[in-house]
Amino acid sequence: MQHEVVLDPRIRDWVFLPLFALMFIIGILRHNVTALLKGEPKPGDKEQVKQNMALARSRRLRANCKHVPRAAFLARRHFLSNPSTGVFSQKLEQANPMAMMSDPDMMQNMMKGNMAMMVPQVVMMGVVNFFFSGFVLVKIPFPLTPSFKSMLQRGIPLASLDVTYVTSLSWYFVVLFGMRGLFQLVLGDNSDTDDTALMTQAMPGMAPGGGMPGQPVDNKKNFEVEKENLELTDHEWAVDNAENLYLTGGALKKGSRASAGKTKAQ
Repeated sequence: MQHEVVLDPRIRDWVFLPLFALMFIIGILRHNVTALLKGEPKPGDKEQVKQNMALARSRRLRANCKHVPRAAFLARRHFLSNPSTGVFSQKLEQANPMAMMSDPDMMQNMMKGNMAMMVPQVVMMGVVNFFFSGFVLVKIPFPLTPSFKSMLQRGIPLASLDVTYVTSLSWYFVVLFGMRGLFQLVLGDNSDTDDTALMTQAMPGMAPGGGMPGQPVDNKKNFEVEKENLELTDHEWAVDNAENLYLTGGALKKGSRASAGKTKAQ
């Protein structure tokens, strides 16, 4: 049988608020330490930048092709996807998967980032377990299923405790991954306090393109996919339907060009 638990107000003053303030201060310190440990960013490879810009240009062309005449669209598509002279038809060198391992500066920056992420977490876990363990902090104001019990009541395995009560250890994890918005307001969008992003950068294969962070991306497959998508793109110039759009005051509709042609023929 589950009973109502009366929470002592002193828990709010000596556990809830200090835990929140401590995690916020640790996040600010970690951001500053990470900024100090970061080295000077190296300029990107010239060929890699040109390939990425070509991919971005092709995506913009596919998304906004209706705003350019058909001749201009065909000229741009020919420049990018021509089988013999197109940008996407050029032969690319196979990216070396071990290129990053031979760069000591890259490895050093990764180790610094991992240290800036792991050391504060270890310290905070020790502090929470020593000073704040064994407390029931808050009660969630909506019902939950029993499957949330193991997630919200870490450190207090009581079967009679309602699942809506949150322990101090579980509250630590909730605040850890929930303070991202607050840090963005205080430190800006480029803050180094996003634990999810830091863990993604530290794990092999989780970087964009499936490689290690900082490793050159193999654009050979990206070129093939983008070339096929560009060839399949249908062009319809928005200006051809400008008169009907102005007269009707509505959005572009399929088949409006055909109906306009029949009207002029009549």
